[in-house]
Amino acid sequence: MLSGADAVVVFAGHKEYRGLEPARVKELCGCTWPVIVDGRNVVDPDAWIAEGFAYRGIGRGDKNGHALKE
Repeated sequence: MLSGADAVVVFAGHKEYRGLEPARVKELCGCTWPVIVDGRNVVDPDAWIAEGFAYRGIGRGDKNGHALKE
C-alpha cells in the first residue's frame, strides 16, 4: 500500500518492481518530496529523480546530489 507514504523501500528483486511507474507511485504517495530506497538496484534512478523523488540506492549512493528535503 502506497497511499499517503513518504517513502518507498524496495528490498526484493522481483520483476514486478522493475515495472513501477514513478509518476503513478508519486500520485499514490501524495507527498511533495517522496523518497525511494532501492535496496536491490531494480529501478532506473534517473526516471525516479526526474519525477521528483529523492533516490537512494544500496551500492549506488546519492545520485541526486543533494540532501533529503523536509
